[in-house]
Parts: sequence; structure tokens; C-alpha cells
Amino acid sequence: MSDTSSPEPRPRSILLIVSLCLNIVLVPVFAVIIFRAAHRVPEIGTGGVLAPRSVMAAVPEERDHVQKIIDTHSPRISALRAAAARARKDAFMLLAAPGFTQERFAKSLDGITAADSALERENVAMMAESLSTLTPAERQTVVDHAKARSRSWFWRLFRPRAPRG
Repeated sequence: MSDTSSPEPRPRSILLIVSLCLNIVLVPVFAVIIFRAAHRVPEIGTGGVLAPRSVMAAVPEERDHVQKIIDTHSPRISALRAAAARARKDAFMLLAAPGFTQERFAKSLDGITAADSALERENVAMMAESLSTLTPAERQTVVDHAKARSRSWFWRLFRPRAPRG
């Protein structure tokens, strides 16, 4: 007697289906993360709830005044950013230099600290200047706007960005 029964069909693997569904969901998420990372806003005055551009978003009436403050500080901040990057590059290049010494390297690291401190002081000065012009009601608006922001990094990925300029 010959066995003519057909082989049993393979059961569908639930793990395979779940994996496929996760991939379908995760691919767009990764695409958004990569796109956002590649298109970071390097504009001066961005970042943080007290940054001038955050003040502009919370209090649109002050947009022109705050933009003037940003424009005033922008050349100095750009120069300080370049100096900080140059200090890091110099410290890195010193690692491969034939005349490497711990003293020279410590001095180059002190240069990085000084450059970063100067940049941070200028950013804080710009922030303080943009916030000092606000009335108490406008300051409260900035606080309320900051509290209403979504704190989740995941949902901020999909939120549209404020228009530039």
C-alpha cells in the first residue's frame, strides 16, 4: 500500500507575523529619525524652553524684537562655534603629533574649555537679553507654552517644526 496522503501544511508562525508587523511599523519610524537627524536646525537661538526662538514661538508679538537680538548675537556666536570646533580639532591633532606631551595636551583641553565657556556665555547673554524685554504676562505665556509642550521624544519626531524666519 502506498501512502498517498498529502503532507500537512506548515503551521503559520505567529512570531513571523509579529516580526513582519513590527518591521512595517519600525521602518517609517527609523526613516523619520534619520531624516530629522540629517536635517537638524543649526540656527542660532534654537534649543530649550528659554531659547530666543522658543520665546518667538510663545509670544509672536515679540518676534521682530527677538529676531533683532538673535541677529545681533549671531556673528559672535558663529565665530565662537568655529573657535570651539577648531580647539577640538587642535586637541585631536595633537594626539598624533610627534611632540605629544601630557602638558601640551592638558593645555589644549583647557583651550577647549575656554572656547566652550565663551560660547555658552554668549548664548546665555542672548537668552537673557531676549527674555528681559518681556512683560510679566508675556513671561507667563512663555512658561505656559513650555508646560504645554510634549515631553516625549517619540511624538516630537512627528510634530511639524516652526517656520523659519
